[in-house]
Amino acid sequence: MIKKSMAKKRDTKRNKRKPWRILRGLLLALGVLGLGSLGVLGWQWMAALRCERIEIHGLHHADSTALLELAQVDTGMVLLDIDPVLVADRVRRHPWVRKARATRFPTGTLMISVWERAPVVLVLNGRGEPAHYLDRAGFSMPPTKGAVYDVPLLRGLRERTHPVRPLQDERIRALLAALADADAETDALVSELEVQCSGEVVLHTTPVGARGSIPVRLGREDFAEKLARLRAFWYQAVLPQPGKTFTLIDLRFDSQIVTREDVRGP
Repeated sequence: MIKKSMAKKRDTKRNKRKPWRILRGLLLALGVLGLGSLGVLGWQWMAALRCERIEIHGLHHADSTALLELAQVDTGMVLLDIDPVLVADRVRRHPWVRKARATRFPTGTLMISVWERAPVVLVLNGRGEPAHYLDRAGFSMPPTKGAVYDVPLLRGLRERTHPVRPLQDERIRALLAALADADAETDALVSELEVQCSGEVVLHTTPVGARGSIPVRLGREDFAEKLARLRAFWYQAVLPQPGKTFTLIDLRFDSQIVTREDVRGP
């Protein structure tokens, strides 16, 4: 009798829970159906949403009109038809753009963010005229109106530049990286650089007083280390001896600095 009574109680509890389970299942089904309906409506709304505004951020020297032409987008296009990855890839073809990102917003805005390249040297052509800038990776950028960079001049570059590829000469790319990483004091020492027919690089210092510019032979490699040695030698031996005129500083040899001096003085 006790067992039957307990079983009866369990059946009663189960019967009481059934309506709540059914109700909970119905509510859950309605919730899923509602979310699905909202999702469909949201998708239909997004699918019909037009691009109302295009914003470009990060520009300094690149022309916004040129970037829009490269991006191949315009207001009035269906926003979901615009591929952000494709737009960013197209914008990166501009010579001044190092990195780009495109983002679509449900407000109807397409935002294009760009990060521009930083010039390291200004290349001069065979006539001594400005041809283009080079950044630390060896990418070229054309001169722009109203933009003047205080960077060293580079003469004697024989490799032709490509609009979307860096220089192939690893030696020149290593030189550019060393210049980009140099501190302000070292950067202030460099006026011009010349790539000779032999492939060696000769640096010309910023003129100092009556001494004028001093040629510095850097050789073909280890440019970062040689620039550091030049800076140390300049502040330890050149500036403290204003009466001594150096006509050449040779840094091609490991742990050694060879100089040539004008015994007549300044």
